[in-house]
Amino acid sequence: MKEIVTVKEAAAFLQKHPATIRHWIESKILRARKLSAGKNGIYAIARNDLLELMVAGTIERKLKEKKKSPVARTAQVHMPF
Repeated sequence: MKEIVTVKEAAAFLQKHPATIRHWIESKILRARKLSAGKNGIYAIARNDLLELMVAGTIERKLKEKKKSPVARTAQVHMPF
C-alpha cells in the first residue's frame, strides 16, 4: 500500500462506501489533508492514519463486546469446617 491514499482507496481497503470515509474525515474521526485539485479538491489520507483508525476500531469493538458478554458466575458453596 502507498504512503498516501485517496478516499476511494481507503474505502476499498476498509470495505466502506467512499461517502462514509468522507463523513469520518469531516467529523474528525479520520485525519486527512484536503488538496486543491479542480473544482472540489481531493483528500489525501496517510496510510498510518488509516491503519490507526482500523486498529482503534478493532479495540473499541472488542471492548464493547466484552462489556456486553455476561460474566459467568459460579455458585458459592459454603464448606463447614
